[in-house]
Amino acid sequence: MEHYHQSSYRRSGRHKQKPASEWPHILLFYILPFLVFNAIVFYLVTAKPKFELTVEDTSDYQTTTATLTMKSWLPTKSIVMELDGENLELTKGKKRTYTTTLHRNGSLQAIVTNFNGMPEDNIKYVNILDDTPPTFSASYVEDGVLTVTLTDSQAGINYDSVYALNSTGERVLPLVTNRDLNTFSFTMDSAGLRIFVQDMAGNEAQGSFTSHKENGSEVLDSTPEQEAEEGSEETTSAAAEATQAASESSKKKSSSTEESTSKAKITIQ
Repeated sequence: MEHYHQSSYRRSGRHKQKPASEWPHILLFYILPFLVFNAIVFYLVTAKPKFELTVEDTSDYQTTTATLTMKSWLPTKSIVMELDGENLELTKGKKRTYTTTLHRNGSLQAIVTNFNGMPEDNIKYVNILDDTPPTFSASYVEDGVLTVTLTDSQAGINYDSVYALNSTGERVLPLVTNRDLNTFSFTMDSAGLRIFVQDMAGNEAQGSFTSHKENGSEVLDSTPEQEAEEGSEETTSAAAEATQAASESSKKKSSSTEESTSKAKITIQ
């Protein structure tokens, strides 16, 4: 009887410990797979693309290359690159890279959309290209020779492009060129000399110069050609206003004369 009682006790003890041994099985084959599966689903639904956008340096100040390199392994739905809102044509390269050539400065934006519809964008401001023409920073005339100083902040002056047209339309080359100081000297034409210059990126600038005699010396006119044109329009307008005022005054005088004549006739009658 004692042996049966002990054996029965052992069997009942084993029966009570059996449910505790099922928890690792439930955790391993039910709970963990459920959590992993939902984590993967959540990641696939919410994952955004990862990429790198770079703009290379320029050698000619006219063009540069923008490169988009994908860093995430998920497939993409669309890849768009825009410059100031204008779509750019992309060329696909190796290792999921996309390139395009830029011909002007502006705001470069890349927009990549994953297969799940999640987008990501990156913006870079391109300002390494030279789209500004040279400027005439200084000028003076001495002994019939006009000397101008030209400046260009990026590509630099194309010295072979500098020439001028005189008042008769004849092409004139510089008498002296100082490449260290960026100065150019021309034989002055008091009736008008138009100087043309380009930088190494092909941007062109023009400057018109006229001169007059003052106290026996030749002096450059201080007003540029376009300001002189605006001034002539103002002068014409002022002259027209003066003519109109004179006409109105004449009409008033004529009207007053007619009134006095009519009064005189009435008095005589």
